[in-house]
Formats: sequence, structure tokens, C-alpha cells
Amino acid sequence: MFPSPLSLLWDGFKLALRHPWISFSICMLGMGLGGLAPFLMVRGGLGDNPAIESLLFFVAVLPLDMYLLPRLMLRLDAETLGHPNNSVEAWKEAFEARWLRAFGAKLLLCVAAGLGILIFILPGLAVLFCFGWAPTRVLLRGESIREACIGSLELMRRFWPLAVSRALLVLLVGMTISGSVQYAIGSLHPLTNPKAELLSPLFWGEQFLGTMVSLWTAASLLVLYQSLESVSSDLDMASSSGK
Repeated sequence: MFPSPLSLLWDGFKLALRHPWISFSICMLGMGLGGLAPFLMVRGGLGDNPAIESLLFFVAVLPLDMYLLPRLMLRLDAETLGHPNNSVEAWKEAFEARWLRAFGAKLLLCVAAGLGILIFILPGLAVLFCFGWAPTRVLLRGESIREACIGSLELMRRFWPLAVSRALLVLLVGMTISGSVQYAIGSLHPLTNPKAELLSPLFWGEQFLGTMVSLWTAASLLVLYQSLESVSSDLDMASSSGK
């Protein structure tokens, strides 16, 4: 059964806090990684260059998106679903075998979607809609990138209105929260340069909350994927028994 919009958001929140201390540690680490960009700007005498700072920030938080969040999502999937390809007993071994391939799938998806958007917006969106679940399938189910793309396409063929609307809701809520926090901080105390960022408690709070939003978003999308996969499996079983 598909979760309602509100239950999806709430279930994602509960899943993100299933292991409170792990989630808190990830948010603290994300806060520290987020501070590396202005720290390097100040130490390197790079002045106030938003483009360079954005690039440094992307590189600094890469371990979070590449390793820590996927590891937690794989563990949560094993604990809540117990899929044969991701058991509670073997999720650690599964993660070590899959995380780099899953990151490669995510990178390929981003590049393909980015090129499509640059050429013409619709092809890029079509890539995201059709193959957006491929990195998730590689990570959670251990599929090859080709198998994951086929599986993602089949899921979206069956459930694309629900999948797209629910995923957009999660992303919209996440972006709204992040944007509201940035706007509030900018209104209360504008952070005009990297040194001002490092000295401001508001900046560190923003990094902590930003990581928390990323964690919630990942958990909510995991809940959505599990529901899509479950309903798809039920339909396949019903079709097989009816033959």
C-alpha cells in the first residue's frame, strides 16, 4: 500500500531517527564538513569567491553523500524490510561490496540528467523520472547498473504518477525548509564572507540543520522506494497466481 503524502513525510522522519545517536553524529559530522569550505578559503587567502567556496563545499561534504548516508540507508532498509538481497545479518558486507558501484550509478545519472537539461530541459527530466531509482537499486538490492536501470524504468512505468508526485513532495519540503533557514539567517545576521561564517553560531546551526534535512530526505525517499517495490512485488505475485 502506498503511503499518503503526510504519512510519507512522517514515516521518513521516524526512520531518520530510528538510531538517534547515529543520526546526531552524522549531523554533527556534516556540520564540521560544511565548515571546511570557509576554513580553507580563509587559510588559503582565497578572499570572498562564492564559486570557489561552493566547489570546496561540494568536495568537503562528498563523504557524507558518498558513504555515510548510503550506509545508514542500507542498514535501515535491512532492519525495516529484511529483503533477501539485504538481510540484517549481512548488510555491512553488502554495503562494502556495493557502495562504490552505487555512487558510480548516481554519478552517471547526474551527468546524463545534467546533459539532458543543458541540451533541452525535458530530456534531462525524463532521465531522472525513468532511471532515478537506479542508484537505490544498486545499493539496496545489489543489482548491476544495467539491471537497476531496467528495474527503475519498470517501476516508473507502473507507478509514475504516484512516484513522481510523492518524490517531488519530499524534495519540495526539503528545499523549503533549507531555503527558509537560509533566508532567516540572512535576515538576522548576513554572513558576508568566509571569516564571518566561521565566527557565526548561525552558520554552524545552518550546516547542522542542512545535514538533518538531507538525512530526512534520504529516509523519506527510502520509505517511498520500499512501498513502490512492495506493491510491485504484490502485483507480480497476483499475476503469477492468476495464470
